[in-house]
Amino acid sequence: MRRFWTGLAVLLAALAVGSIASKETGAPIGAGDLAVTALLACLAWGCWKARR
Repeated sequence: MRRFWTGLAVLLAALAVGSIASKETGAPIGAGDLAVTALLACLAWGCWKARR
């Protein structure tokens, strides 16, 4: 089960980083973009903590 939670945490963290990194250079980052990134990051953190 530890491998599952670790894999899911890494996947969600990569999605969180990718959601910001995929923005065009100079494009404004909206509140919705930040909300999605924060949600993905919190889910990744929760999965990382659940892998005990």
